[in-house]
Amino acid sequence: MPHDADHAAESVTAVAGEGGVAVSYVPAGTHVSAKAVLLLTTSSLIFSTGGLFICELDDPQAWRTVFWRSLGACFSLVLLIIWREKQDPFRAVVRIGRPGWTVAAAFSASSIGMVVALTKTSVAIVLVIFALSPLAAAIMARIIIGERIRNYTWAAIGTTVAGVAFMVSGPGAGGSAGGALIALIIPIAFGFGTVMIRRHREIAMAPAMLLSAVISCLIAAPFAHPFDISRHDLILLLTFGFAQLGIGLAVFSIGAAHAPATDVALLSMIEPIVGPIWVWIFVAEYPGVPALIGGSIVFVALAVHTLYAASRAADQPLSTGLTVTPGATTSSTAATTSALNGTSAPVSSDVN
Repeated sequence: MPHDADHAAESVTAVAGEGGVAVSYVPAGTHVSAKAVLLLTTSSLIFSTGGLFICELDDPQAWRTVFWRSLGACFSLVLLIIWREKQDPFRAVVRIGRPGWTVAAAFSASSIGMVVALTKTSVAIVLVIFALSPLAAAIMARIIIGERIRNYTWAAIGTTVAGVAFMVSGPGAGGSAGGALIALIIPIAFGFGTVMIRRHREIAMAPAMLLSAVISCLIAAPFAHPFDISRHDLILLLTFGFAQLGIGLAVFSIGAAHAPATDVALLSMIEPIVGPIWVWIFVAEYPGVPALIGGSIVFVALAVHTLYAASRAADQPLSTGLTVTPGATTSSTAATTSALNGTSAPVSSDVN
């Protein structure tokens, strides 16, 4: 995978789907192809199975899940770095420095929060709250580095907060509030990580995500009792970390290299939409009417915001900043053209 320094006029798009990030570079003026749509849709469908993996466990103990899933992810990310970046994984991790370690810690917190929340509340609620990550990043950028949030981003934030509140307040959402509070760790930590990417564009994301998986594994180890696990759960968790994450990232990184960021953003929204459907079909976890209505409010608000931000960015040919994709995607951009700032972007040129 090429380095940021060699791509000053390109967008760097990264997807963080349930604990991992892949990076690809999108040349200015790129038009989406049928192949890119197919690959991005496939990667979103792969990422969307995370909740189903956890629901299929015989004993979904949170820390054990974090440990084995993170260990499996380590193996897949090592192979991804060797394949895509042609680097020694250990040296690649060392090179990211303190900023990269900070990003890795933030995404580790987000990943752990995801797994713990999935054991406390429904998949639908967790994934919808995860979809708030772009807007959380906008707020973080305002607080930490003073980037302005435009009025339509505030409107999207207010609408999505109302949608989540409705999800956890109605009949049939019993027990959701506690899990939803834990799930809020996900967008907060993820938002902080994306702001750090904005400040340190030199960070190589794949090594940072490898370090994130290592940190998660080490944090979980003392609480996981890792060998107190059935063969069924062990195979499932290693597959969860290695195949679901590794294959998903590889497919995404190829597809995102041939699609504008707006298309990447909208196709990435398939993950949190389809995720609850899998568990509804295969384990009969009905999300409930409040979750369906509240989730619809959130996704409509995010889609409208993404498309409106892209249309406004088309009139600003040299915007720079952080691009964050609804659902599970973030991007760090160098000086990009209007074609690239038609972005997945609740935070992109919207906050600068």
